[in-house]
Formats: sequence, structure tokens, C-alpha cells
Amino acid sequence: MSAGRRLKQRMQEKKYLFTPGITTALHAMMVEKAGYDYVYTGGYDASLTLLGLPDVGLMTETEMVANLRNIARATSLPVMADADTGYGNAINVIRTVQNYEAAGLAAMHIEDQVSPKRCGHVAGKVVIPLDEAVGKIRAALDARCDKDFLIIARTDAVAAAGAGFDDAVKRGKAFARAGADMVWAEFPSADPDYPKRYAQEIHREFPGLPLYFNYSSNLKWYESGVKFEELADMGYKMMHVSLVAMRVMMQAFWDYAVDMKALVADAEIDFQKRLVGHPMGAFHELAGFPKVKERESKYLPAEELKKKYDGAVGL
Repeated sequence: MSAGRRLKQRMQEKKYLFTPGITTALHAMMVEKAGYDYVYTGGYDASLTLLGLPDVGLMTETEMVANLRNIARATSLPVMADADTGYGNAINVIRTVQNYEAAGLAAMHIEDQVSPKRCGHVAGKVVIPLDEAVGKIRAALDARCDKDFLIIARTDAVAAAGAGFDDAVKRGKAFARAGADMVWAEFPSADPDYPKRYAQEIHREFPGLPLYFNYSSNLKWYESGVKFEELADMGYKMMHVSLVAMRVMMQAFWDYAVDMKALVADAEIDFQKRLVGHPMGAFHELAGFPKVKERESKYLPAEELKKKYDGAVGL
């Protein structure tokens, strides 16, 4: 069963799917161990984590695909990923879809910003003409080999210069008519009531169409109190909380680095004490060392195993 088919099957089995946004293969392994149904990788996370650069279209398709290939290999979960603008026009989109699908992904989303794009939650966004955006979605659909590979059409028109909510609705309907598997309208705002209000309006405009929701990392959103279950009732079938692994890592590592600067070795001693009994304390097991040893026992000569392990210290 293909990755796309497995993702669709999970969507059919459950009212909705949700997951934390991740960046690396290690994060994907942790998401799977925690019991989620799919993996989501965003462009902002990847650009900042892997390149140390802001999400303004600086990360190339080649760099993104290399990371996604590692992620898909590291987990048995279906993987969905950000494809920005498709990294060019409709012709570039064709290659992007082929490469994302060949990397082992289950789904991807393409946005309707001009290239180079920028994060959907910062100022300066401009969207391309609607007919060009629809052409890119059509090209994406035609390019996939597996018809279960999901093409999710995202519009950033809500907060783009010269556009707005009505334009976003118009674009979403055009993407749906073109055959997009899901529609995603991005709702950036500092207004805590904004996500719930506009999510409801989008739901009314797209009855019966599966919708995707980005539960933004913008702190104001959480003041709205909108819950996953409420979004599912509005027709949102899949959703992720953006930038989770990156933000958690930034906070945790910053705190550790500050502690070590002040406490020196005591910081590491205290940290190790907190790891005792924690699921991530046994990181050698998560990394797969026991499986390596099992395979060595199956395939390597007995004499070689004896040399490697007799009297050896460690796992």
C-alpha cells in the first residue's frame, strides 16, 4: 500500500488527524513512537533548522527533498510536506511533485504566492494570478504517478497585499474545481478571534470538501481557545501545530546552554537525572543499535562477532 493510500485510509478511519510540525528524521521517529498518524514537515522549520535562514524562499527544492527523503526513510508513518510555491512555475511544479513522490512522501502542499515566497505569517506576501495558480495545481495533479498521492492547494490570499478573504474563497473554490485533494486557507493575524471566525466562514464556503488547518504557532491564536475537535466539526480533516519540534528544541537547548554556562558540569549531571525513566532517555534504542546488533548476529561470521563483542563495554 502506497504512503498516500495509507494516509487516506487513516483519514477514513478517524474523524480527523493531527500532528506536531517537525523538521528532521529524528523528530519523525519520535512522532511515530508517540503514536501519531502522520508526519508533517514545514518549510520555515527546515530553512531555519537546517540552513539557519528565514523562510523567504532561500531553501532549494534539492535541499528540501534530501531532508524529506531521510524523514520518509526513518518512519513508517505517512509523511506530508511543504513544497512552498512548487519552486517555480507549473513546469517546476511537475518536477517537484515527481521528486516529492519519489522521496516516499504521502502528500504535499503548494501555495499561491509569487516566487520567492515568504512565511505565511509575516508581512510582504503577494499572490500570483488565479489562472496561474490553478495551472500549477493542474500540473501537480497530472505529474503524480500514484493517484493517492495527495495534492493540497494552499492559498495565502487572506493576508496578501491586494487580496483578502473573498479572494481566498474564490481561489479555494477554483483549486477544488481543478481537482485538488484538499484546500488550505492560511489565516495569519494577531487577533485572537480571527482563526475561529474565519475557519467557520471557510467551512460555510466549502461544504463537503476536506479542509486542512495550520494551528499556527502565533501565540495570539491560543487565546482564541479554538480546539481541534471544533475544527473537525467544521470540516477540517487534517491539521498540524506548526514549528513544534523547532520551538521546543530552541527553548530546551537554550535553557541547557545557559545552565551549562553558569553551572558547568552540574548542568549535565542534573540533566541526566531528569532523563532517568524518560522515554527519550534510552536514545541508543531509539537510534536502532539493538537492531544493528540483531542483524550482525544474522549476517556476520561468528568469529567477527566474537572479536567485536567479547569483553566490549556498552549497549
